[in-house]
Amino acid sequence: MQLSRTVKGHEEIFNHGHSLRPRQRQILFSIGNSISFGELRDKLPSCAELETMVSDLLQSGFVQSQTDRTAGQSAPVSTVSKSPSQEALAHATPPVATSQPADGLDAGRSYVLEFMAALVGTKSPAYRQMSEVQDLAGFNAVLPVCRRVIAAVASPHQAAEMEAGATKRMAG
Repeated sequence: MQLSRTVKGHEEIFNHGHSLRPRQRQILFSIGNSISFGELRDKLPSCAELETMVSDLLQSGFVQSQTDRTAGQSAPVSTVSKSPSQEALAHATPPVATSQPADGLDAGRSYVLEFMAALVGTKSPAYRQMSEVQDLAGFNAVLPVCRRVIAAVASPHQAAEMEAGATKRMAG
C-alpha cells in the first residue's frame, strides 16, 4: 500500500498544527510525498503500533492510500479522491525556467521561488524569506531553510533537486 499526505496532513505538518499526538506527527512527517507501508515500517522499526496509527491517520483524513502504480492494480485502494492541489503536490516537478535572469543570484533565487511556489505555495515563511534575499550571504542562509521545508512537505529527493538546480543556476 502506498501512503501519501492529504492537504489536511500537509497543513498539520507545514502549519504546525497540533491536533495529533507526537508519534502520529512523526509518522505523518515520515510519510512525506509518498511511501509504501513496508518502507515506513523499515523507517520506524521501533513503532509497535504503526499499523493502528496509520489506520487512524487514514480514517481522520491526514493520509490517503494510493494504488501501487507498479503493481498494475486497476481499482484504487482508497475512495478518497485527490483535489487538483493534492495532484499538483503529489506530482510536482522542478519548474522549467521561462526566462532566466542574467545575474546568478537572481537566477538561483527565482528557481527556488518557482520550485517552492509549485510545492509549498507562496504563503510560506521560507518563501517570503527567499523573496527578500538581496545578497549571496542571505541566499546561502535561507537556502537550507527552503530545503528543509521542501523535504518535509514533498520529499528529501525533491529538496535535493531544488538545491542542485539553484546551485547550477548560481554558477551559470
